[in-house]
Amino acid sequence: MSIYTNEGLVRHAKRALQLKTRYMWGGILREITPAYIDLLRSMYGTRNGTGYSDARYKTLQADANKGVYGCDCVGLIKSYYWSGNPDGGVGSPKYSSNSDVNAGGMYSLASEKGKIDTLPEIPGVILISRTSGNHVGIYLGCGETIECTLGQRGDGVVKRNLDSLWTDWFKCSFIDYKQPAPTTALKTVKLAFNAKIRSAPRYDSESLGVLTAGTRCIICVNSKKTDPASRYEYVKLYGHEGWIVTSAVPMK
Repeated sequence: MSIYTNEGLVRHAKRALQLKTRYMWGGILREITPAYIDLLRSMYGTRNGTGYSDARYKTLQADANKGVYGCDCVGLIKSYYWSGNPDGGVGSPKYSSNSDVNAGGMYSLASEKGKIDTLPEIPGVILISRTSGNHVGIYLGCGETIECTLGQRGDGVVKRNLDSLWTDWFKCSFIDYKQPAPTTALKTVKLAFNAKIRSAPRYDSESLGVLTAGTRCIICVNSKKTDPASRYEYVKLYGHEGWIVTSAVPMK
């Protein structure tokens, strides 16, 4: 059994989020130095966009030797299982060519995968955009993600809400996944904000209306077993703290 787990990947990604980072094509969360920039530029070329154009080269050189770390989207994931630490780390000291695959290769190797509308509520599953160059990110749970990106979404490791960029999900074959223990415990909550009602707990599911702030609900968390009296299923309104639940019953 591997020491690398989905829970450890999430911890690694959250720690990377606290670092100063830049997107570097081919980078694996190593500190940016002139030698590292020149190495990756020689390997990946000088094309515009995500490559090492003159403008990008100057941007990275300005961050060299200043405690800034560079990686790309799949490099953020690989840097976890090359860290030698179940909680992750920087530098990728345990690099192995046997597990050095690109984002598309990592997706192809996965034995468990699916379309985004079947995304399981398992922190640490990998998200992929099959329509945007096989860009990958890490699902944190509760509708939140971390990715390493360049462009309108940011430059480096960023945290975002789950959105329509992602087309599929998969479990990385180099990481052991622990299924969260289900619970059928019912909880009564009072909503602190308006919650959109969906036909299923997914951001792109059919809208059935809104539960207004102050509504008291019985909810069943992390369970596929629905209450027979349930009328609604909903997800949290992104941008606010809240619940992703399998069912919510408005109380009179």
